[in-house]
Amino acid sequence: MPASCRFLAPLGLEEQVVRISDIQWNNEQHTIKVGRITIALTPTEYRLLSPLRQGIPVTYAELAMKAYNYTVDEKVRIMMDKHIDRIRGKLRGTGIYVYCVLNYGYLLLLETTPEEVLRDLPAKRSSTSRVASM
Repeated sequence: MPASCRFLAPLGLEEQVVRISDIQWNNEQHTIKVGRITIALTPTEYRLLSPLRQGIPVTYAELAMKAYNYTVDEKVRIMMDKHIDRIRGKLRGTGIYVYCVLNYGYLLLLETTPEEVLRDLPAKRSSTSRVASM
């Protein structure tokens, strides 16, 4: 199920399917809506998250310019990482996640669980289950 992710809605506990393309973006209120969950973001958080909406990696330099109107340096990277951590906290439980692409930038994708990763890698699953059973 690469294009969607199933999760339990906090209120109704019914199973829903989420796709990145289904996220509703409100530029005026700086909110996003994932399924029935509306997430309020600060203007800076919204400017950081918005370029990620296509589901493709965006460089640190591009995000720094779009969110802060600065070139990327160590201080900007630290500030960006703190904002991304806050965004991740707000997205928790929605089925989407902001992934770090090492030495490149960030990527907005569907959240995967360890079970889903192991299911996609059957050779590693058997070795992991043996270690867990020891």
